[in-house]
Amino acid sequence: MTTPFPLIEAGGTPLERGRQIGRQAGDRIAVSVGIYERALARGNLTWPEVQVIAGRYLPRLESYEPRYVEEIKGIAEGAERPVEDIVALNARTELLYDKSLRGDPTPDGCTGAIALPDITADGHMLHGQNWDWIDECKESAIVIRHELEDGTRLLVFVEAGIVARAGLNSHGIAVTGNFLACPQPPADGAVPLPLMRRKIIESRTFAEALKHVLRTPRSFANNLMISDAEGEAVDLETTPQEVFWEKPDAGLLVHANHFRTDAARARVVDTGLAISPSSIYRDSRVERRLRQSAGSIARSDLEDAFADTYGAPSAVLASPGADDEANAKQPSSTVATVIMDTTAGVMWVAPAPYAGTIAFTEYRLDG
Repeated sequence: MTTPFPLIEAGGTPLERGRQIGRQAGDRIAVSVGIYERALARGNLTWPEVQVIAGRYLPRLESYEPRYVEEIKGIAEGAERPVEDIVALNARTELLYDKSLRGDPTPDGCTGAIALPDITADGHMLHGQNWDWIDECKESAIVIRHELEDGTRLLVFVEAGIVARAGLNSHGIAVTGNFLACPQPPADGAVPLPLMRRKIIESRTFAEALKHVLRTPRSFANNLMISDAEGEAVDLETTPQEVFWEKPDAGLLVHANHFRTDAARARVVDTGLAISPSSIYRDSRVERRLRQSAGSIARSDLEDAFADTYGAPSAVLASPGADDEANAKQPSSTVATVIMDTTAGVMWVAPAPYAGTIAFTEYRLDG
C-alpha cells in the first residue's frame, strides 16, 4: 500500500510559511525537480536552461502577487534550492506544453465531480476528483495546511514546491482542475496556473473566486471546478482568450478533459481529446453512477464513482500501462483520488488508488 501523502503545517508571513514548507518537504521537492528535469530533458532542455527560463518569470509573478513570490523564495530557502527551481515547478505547464520549448504532449487526465447539498445524504457540499498525471508524482505530492495572516485557513493538495493544485478554505470555497487543450496562444502577461488556483483557494466569496479566473491572463486552456459550501458551484472551461461556464444539472456537475459547453464546442478547436480520448466516456460514467444515488449521495458514492475501471488502463481510475508512445516515455496514472466535504472542512486523499487497496487519509482544516 502506498504511503499517505505527508501533511505540512505552515503559518505566519508568506516568507515564513514558505520556509516551513521547504524544510518539511525538502525531500519531496527534490523528487518534483527530478521528475520535471527528466521530462524536459526529453525535449532537449537541460535543467540550467530551465532555470534561466524560470528566472524570466519572476517579474511577472511579482507583478501578479508579491506574497506568492515571497512564499516561493521561502520554499527555496527552506529546501536549500535556487529560487529558480521552485519557479520552474510552478511554471511546469508552461515549460511542458510550450511547443517552442518541447512540443511533446504529456499524458494528462482528471475526472471531477461536485454534488450540491440538496442531493447529498447530509446536506453537505461534496467536491472531488481523480488527479491523473505523471505516475512518479505519487512520491512528490503533499497536503499543506496553511494559516494566513488574516486567519483564513487553507487545505491544499499539491506537488511539493508548487503553491496550489486542489483545495478548500475556511470560507467554504474549493477548487479542482482538469486538463484541456486548444491551439490558442498564451495571453499577454500570462501567469502560471498554480498562482491563479491559489487565488481561488484564498477567496472569501464565490464571486471573488470567479473574478480571479476571469481577470487573470492565462497561458493555456484549463478546466476549473469551483464550489461554495453554501450551495453554489460552476465549471469554467478556460482558454487563453475566453471562459465558458456550465452550471450543475439537478445538483450535479461533472467534467473530464474535453470541452463540454455548446459555446466552447462551437468556437474552440479541442486538441486535448487526441491526448486523452477516454475523456469522452469518463465524465458520463461518473455522472451515471452518482445519479443512481441522487438525493442521498455520500462520500462513499464518490469513492465508488472514482474507482471505476471500465476501459482500463484508460479508465476513470487510470493505471500505468496504456499502450501508446507517450506512456512508454513517461507512465501516467491516477496519482490520487481527492474528495472534499467543504461544509465540514475535511479532505480525504488516496495515493495511487489503482495499486491494490484504496486507502484514504483524512486531513482537516481545523487540525
